[in-house]
Amino acid sequence: MKHPQFEALLFDIDHLGHEERIALEAHLQECEHCNALATSWSDLEGKMLSAPQMEPATGFTDRFRERLVVYKRRKQERLTLSVILAILISLIIVTGFFGAELLTFVPSAISFFLKSINGLVLLGGLLTILGDFTLVLLEGITQSLPAGLLLAIAAATSGLAVIWMFSIYRFGFNTFRRE
Repeated sequence: MKHPQFEALLFDIDHLGHEERIALEAHLQECEHCNALATSWSDLEGKMLSAPQMEPATGFTDRFRERLVVYKRRKQERLTLSVILAILISLIIVTGFFGAELLTFVPSAISFFLKSINGLVLLGGLLTILGDFTLVLLEGITQSLPAGLLLAIAAATSGLAVIWMFSIYRFGFNTFRRE
């Protein structure tokens, strides 16, 4: 007998084709076991459909959403941690393979670093000398020029600074007129 095939069809009777439905009905008239199973299933289905629908407990939806947010955050944290760990392991492996080669660059890197610091110190000294020279030059000019001329130079310099700031503002916000 083909009981497993017909038993599976009993549970999906709403989606059967015409030929399958006829074959099932013919089998149910011949087989008492499948007929009893069909009757039991239809009784159970009727009871489930007629039973009152239960309401979830108060605050269920809020608690579920909160747990879902926590779950997603933890999942993202685990993913981030695993990516960082994979990168770290890869870095350790690459360092292990190329570690001996990297050690040959350490003395030259230290030498370059020390030369760079020495150059910055020399540049700082040069800037100090240049600043002192500019200060002496400005003091000499201010002492030799009359006060009216100094005020005119200061006003002209301030005007140029305002024009320069306005042009930067216009350029930054693209307020030029296009023709």
